[in-house]
Amino acid sequence: MSFCRRGMSILQGKEDIFADCQQKFWNTYKTGLMYWPFVQLSNFSLVPVYLRTAFTGFCGFLWAIFLCFSQQSGDGTASSAFRLLRGEKVDVGKTPPWK
Repeated sequence: MSFCRRGMSILQGKEDIFADCQQKFWNTYKTGLMYWPFVQLSNFSLVPVYLRTAFTGFCGFLWAIFLCFSQQSGDGTASSAFRLLRGEKVDVGKTPPWK
């Protein structure tokens, strides 16, 4: 994930290519720790065997959408994605109140 962020920072011509990774890595990592175990628990307990690959692929697609959003305008947390879906403005530079 951090390699992808650094690569995107290089392609976008940013001065400090590690700033985005330092700012969003832990938030994105913690979000992934909440997302993927739930996906796999659901996959192995609720989804029929013949649909598991498709279900995991769909969940991976949703995760990729989240990562793209996070790279562009989010702070790496799920709450910023939900705020965007509700139509609220997401301020990337602002630290969340729980930090």
